[in-house]
Order: sequence, then C-alpha cells, then structure tokens
Amino acid sequence: MKSTNQHGVHSPFVYHLVTKCFYTQGNLKHIEQYREIEKKTIQSKQVNFPKLRLKKPKLLLKVIAYFKPINSLEIGNLAECLASTIKIVQPNATVNTIATTLEATDNGENLLKNTNSKPFDMVFFMSTEEGILSYFESCLSKIHNETFFIFRDLYQSKEMKTAWAQIKQHPKVTVTVDVFYYGFVFIRKEQQKEHFKIRI
Repeated sequence: MKSTNQHGVHSPFVYHLVTKCFYTQGNLKHIEQYREIEKKTIQSKQVNFPKLRLKKPKLLLKVIAYFKPINSLEIGNLAECLASTIKIVQPNATVNTIATTLEATDNGENLLKNTNSKPFDMVFFMSTEEGILSYFESCLSKIHNETFFIFRDLYQSKEMKTAWAQIKQHPKVTVTVDVFYYGFVFIRKEQQKEHFKIRI
C-alpha cells in the first residue's frame, strides 16, 4: 500500500536501478538456465536449491546483470543457491557460501574467517534467523563503496522485521530499497540517507 514506482523516486541512483534493472524484461535465456538448474537439483534431491516463484529469481538475475558483482558472499542455510544463480550471468565470478548459525560464529566474529581476502561486491542473506544484524555488521569490515546487500523475506517473521528496521537505521547505511520479498542495502557515501518501497 505504501510502495511506489519510478515516478515516486527522486534519487538518480535508485531511479536508474528501478528503470534500467527492476522494470526491464531481463534476459529470458538466464531464466531458462535457472529453471534447468532448479529442475536438475530437485531431481537429484539436493535440498540447497529453493523452488522460488518466478518473480524472485528473475529479479535476482537482473540485479546481478546490472551490478556485475565479481566477488560475492552468500550467508544462510540455503548455501550454494546464489552460486548457481550468479554463475548463469557471470560464469567467472567468485561466490563464497556460508551455511551457519549464530551460535557457531560467536555472534558473527568468525563469520568471514574462511572467505577470500578481497572485499565483497555483493552479500546475499538467505538466512532470516535471529541474529542477522550481527552477521551484517561483521560483513561491513569487507566491503567497498559499491558493495550492496540483499536480504530476503523481510516480513516473514517478527525477528526479520525488527532486523530490517535496525539495518535501515544503521549509521553506515545510506540507501535501502524494499521490494517486499527482497531488501536491497547500499552504503554509498555520496548518497543521502533514504528509504524506498518499490512496487515490482
């Protein structure tokens, strides 16, 4: 009810994101490849690849094609989903995956211990469990100005709603874009602090 389209966006950065990424058709071959991988994974009974509504992977593929992340991190219990998806668009990209729980990472302290040393271009949070804010803060030590974060299922639980509200107010966060099932977070220093709800 509170969401808008491109006409309600006055930030050039977000306007371009909406008009040149979100609202484009996307690459139909990428969608076909995604569905083929999904089918094979389900048939082989690998549980790490979630069966998603078409809208979700289609948007994710468009976002990857738009920003072209080279070094990415996926956090959550559905590890390797992002690796399979991102390599459809960028076969040579590096994707670190972590399937973990908060207790196993000492409140996020050792979260990045086994990842490569390069700053991440994209961090995808498949996890929606309690403690996600600690994960987010841990990742801030390995980012650059163009790094973006993706959080899924923003309204799935009370814990995730609370975490999303806190992430939006984090002092290092400048722009957030809420499309209901995904939340995008940017820490671009040149941007004013703004929050958008976009209708997809």
